[in-house]
Amino acid sequence: MFRRTTAINKILAMQKRKKIVQGGTWAGKTFGLMAVIPDYCTKRPKIKTTVVAETIPALKEGASNQFQEIMQDTNRWWQERYNKVEMTYTFANGTKLQFRSFDSVGKAKAAGKRNALFINEGNYIPYEIADALIMRTEDDIWIDFNPDNQFWAHTEILPQKDAEFLLLKYTDNEACPQTIIDELNSKLEKAFYDPDLSHIDNSNIKNEYWANWCRVYIDGEIGNLQGVVFSNWKQIEKLPETARLVVLGMDFGYTNDPTTLIAYYRHDNRIIFDELVYRKGLKNSDIAALIKSFKVGNTLIYADSAEPKSIDEIREYGHNVVGTNKGRDSINYGIDLLQQETFYVTSRSLNTIKELRSYTWDKNRVGETLNKPIDAFNHAIDAMRYIALENLKMEGPTADLSILSAFG
Repeated sequence: MFRRTTAINKILAMQKRKKIVQGGTWAGKTFGLMAVIPDYCTKRPKIKTTVVAETIPALKEGASNQFQEIMQDTNRWWQERYNKVEMTYTFANGTKLQFRSFDSVGKAKAAGKRNALFINEGNYIPYEIADALIMRTEDDIWIDFNPDNQFWAHTEILPQKDAEFLLLKYTDNEACPQTIIDELNSKLEKAFYDPDLSHIDNSNIKNEYWANWCRVYIDGEIGNLQGVVFSNWKQIEKLPETARLVVLGMDFGYTNDPTTLIAYYRHDNRIIFDELVYRKGLKNSDIAALIKSFKVGNTLIYADSAEPKSIDEIREYGHNVVGTNKGRDSINYGIDLLQQETFYVTSRSLNTIKELRSYTWDKNRVGETLNKPIDAFNHAIDAMRYIALENLKMEGPTADLSILSAFG
């Protein structure tokens, strides 16, 4: 149920035209803004407000979904006022709230003018696109983000006289579940010898990667995510109709980690990964039912060989699941195989994209990069590695992928 939080009150108190909302995970940034913006719309008849995110799937899972939940929880949602195709909600006063994604400056300019703008997760929006949208916005502008790195909101927007800054933490969000608070505390324990000294004593750092993670996602401070393992990937809007399903990869999870199922496609010598499952709490019967629902037939599925019982049980449901032959140093070898050429990820694969952006090489206490990745943000990536270990090594290098054509 909807709960008015400290984060919402702080957002409401912002006065300047350009409102920069920086914060950690579960700080209530997007939720707070999607509570404030409908009120903004109902008080201003016949205006147009645009909510922008990196992709349509990101909007559907994020801002758009939260807007609908808040409107329903507060008994203000009218289904007939929502155009699902255009992703636009029309309020009783004629004001329109639209959800959009732009992949070029030209499209951003062609969208025309608006009265208000919310750029969600602005650090994933190129500045040229953001600037085109801001220049065509007459009144209020909100921008929110996790501060993985300094970007254009800090360097281009904040120095302007009509901009103000708000920092939010999970402590500003009274609706944050206790389970999440416990997870955040566990990250502090990974990062610092004494978590209580984490904000005042840099010599207290146990692990530089997790210390940086805590700075960004707990304290909401600007971090510096260095040493990302994969830089050789791009997003595509959707699977081409003629893409050929080759195999699937699966990593098992349950209580703390998600079970993942990743499909591997080929199209014009290009590698495409599509996320099918990323969910906690799945029993083997649930996994088998999900596989069946995707209508993949007898397609081979490579799974974690450390789970032979699960593999056998899913096979009993009629699915072609085999354990991956990992071998020695299989993690780095699988990474090497995936790094050999550019690969593509569908934009609806939101969890996979988050992992690819967060999966980095580990560091020792003095900040030196180690020849092993962190053991985190790797559940979808592990499924991709299983595919690489069993399939990519047999196919060998493919054609040059520098020509993107229909892939953008």
